[in-house]
Amino acid sequence: MTQKIFGLGMKGVGIVPVLIIAGIILSATDVNATAGQLAIWGGVGIGLIFGGLGVIGIVSRYF
Repeated sequence: MTQKIFGLGMKGVGIVPVLIIAGIILSATDVNATAGQLAIWGGVGIGLIFGGLGVIGIVSRYF
């Protein structure tokens, strides 16, 4: 199952871009600014965690 989002001229596939774009849409349309900020920072946090795990996985192959 894949997450996809399209809106306000942006599109994304995967959990990180979906959270970030959904947060931008929620904040830009004033539907719920707090939930929008939470979604944006949640997407950024998950992206950083996935990136860190990727780096650890690559580095662990050489040690």
